[in-house]
Amino acid sequence: MATKRKLFDDWNLHIETGEGNDPSLDVISFESRTLHREVPIEPTLTHQPEGVSCAAVSAGIKHEGVLDFTVIKLDRPGSAGGVFTTSLCPSDAVELDREVLSDGRAQALAVVSKNANVYTPNGREDLRSLARSLAKEIDVQANDIVISCTGVIGVPLPMEKVEAAVAGISRKLRSAALEDAARAILTTDHGPKVCSVRFGDIVVCAMAKGAGMIEPNMATMLVYFFTNADIDGAGLRAVIADASERTFNSLSVDSDTSTSDSVVLFSTRQAKVGEAERADFADAVRCMSLKLARDIVAQAEGSTKLIECTVRLHTSQRDAKIVAKKIVNSPLVKTAIHGADPNWGRLVMAIGKPDERLTLRSIPPRDVTISVMGRVLYDGGHPIDVDLPALSTSIAESARIAIDVRIGEPRHRATVWGCDLSRRYVEINADYTT
Repeated sequence: MATKRKLFDDWNLHIETGEGNDPSLDVISFESRTLHREVPIEPTLTHQPEGVSCAAVSAGIKHEGVLDFTVIKLDRPGSAGGVFTTSLCPSDAVELDREVLSDGRAQALAVVSKNANVYTPNGREDLRSLARSLAKEIDVQANDIVISCTGVIGVPLPMEKVEAAVAGISRKLRSAALEDAARAILTTDHGPKVCSVRFGDIVVCAMAKGAGMIEPNMATMLVYFFTNADIDGAGLRAVIADASERTFNSLSVDSDTSTSDSVVLFSTRQAKVGEAERADFADAVRCMSLKLARDIVAQAEGSTKLIECTVRLHTSQRDAKIVAKKIVNSPLVKTAIHGADPNWGRLVMAIGKPDERLTLRSIPPRDVTISVMGRVLYDGGHPIDVDLPALSTSIAESARIAIDVRIGEPRHRATVWGCDLSRRYVEINADYTT
């Protein structure tokens, strides 16, 4: 039976969980002020802004015959804003993109997949060379091109192959072709992660890649939004930063922070935006960010279960998020979920792990309540008698696992998303470069 709920009290966002066992089919929606009705986010790229063209090719970056280089061009310079990894070892692409977006303007995006171009001898100059060549090829300014690279760290870009891919790519650009880009940006992903929405004259669409090395702030995660809303770069950045904090920065696959994370929002600025449209736009980006964030975790490397962990406590929202992240990052919790083992002792272990960022200094047993899949397992210092075999069966049969923890008075709340840890995750990452 389908169930619908509001995720955050202060966000205009609802999740409707379908009867099937695929979290990517859950419907996320918002109440539109311009249309005066509920608007669902569509899990396709049906809606794409006019004035955006795309080409995706196989450059042979790592393997022949696989889409691994894509270019997306706006017909004319537009606005753009983004947020990036907090890694202390950011990629040259991230550093370059911060410079490009400093004026809130962009006209093109280029993504190299299967090679991260991180800690390579000539990484920065290779990217500048790519920008110059591409600028000449597609007739844009080099400092209006955002460039992303994703894949193996430490391997120089095969510039001969990249330059060969750039040559003639202007003739391959097609409008309404972002599906090609959504495939070309992938690495170990199960498949494309996309969504779109239209309300009135405003169109927003988005695509994401990300399957491993995921622990925002942020993750080995590339996310791109495209819209026609007439909002400047500073406004776009404010919207994407707000949406990212509770979505992309609230997910984890394996607790490893990437060097290359990027979330960028581009606009052609063709559609007028009033107060109602601007509010709808912010809500749409929030909903789409949640949709893509959950899809990243649900389709992560080796993932079989999406974990939604909510922590409520008395100190601060920041503390609640830290504790929730400790739970979804715990290998013992993740493997227990994978094995359908309702071992609440592992949750106690996870919430008790010391963290210098926490204002909590002790967690007395009497203050703790732990629930899994809606069943209370521990409450106020006492284990609860529960049919554990039945709960194990429920975990085994579900692709969505709910964990709820309360510590003291539940004045502050945070929800984060993670996934189980399977043998397949180990296989993928043990053989990643070999």
